[in-house]
Amino acid sequence: MSWWRRVIGLDAFEVGLQAVITGILLVWAAKVNSPQDALVICSMIAITSLAVLGVRRRLALRRAGRESLSELEGARMAELEQRVAELEMDSARIAELEERLDFTERLLASQKEPARELSP
Repeated sequence: MSWWRRVIGLDAFEVGLQAVITGILLVWAAKVNSPQDALVICSMIAITSLAVLGVRRRLALRRAGRESLSELEGARMAELEQRVAELEMDSARIAELEERLDFTERLLASQKEPARELSP
């Protein structure tokens, strides 16, 4: 991601294009109107252009924030899926160990103890 996109939220081309359009409007307003009217109209054009740039920047940064947030959510989802898979493997292992323990208990219970004689 370029510095322009990261800091301003817009590409340098987009900012340059807006500057050129604003410049053309300023020159046109200065040529068409009287000097006193041109000052007011050029001020209004410049303020409007800066306001539009501010709104575009805010929207672009918000959109970039959502995109990076969705990347974080994707990474978190992958981590959670991995944890669930590990828990399922542990659960299967525990079930197998329980079966072995039950088998061992039954095997030990079925063996007859040798009769011991008591010594007098």
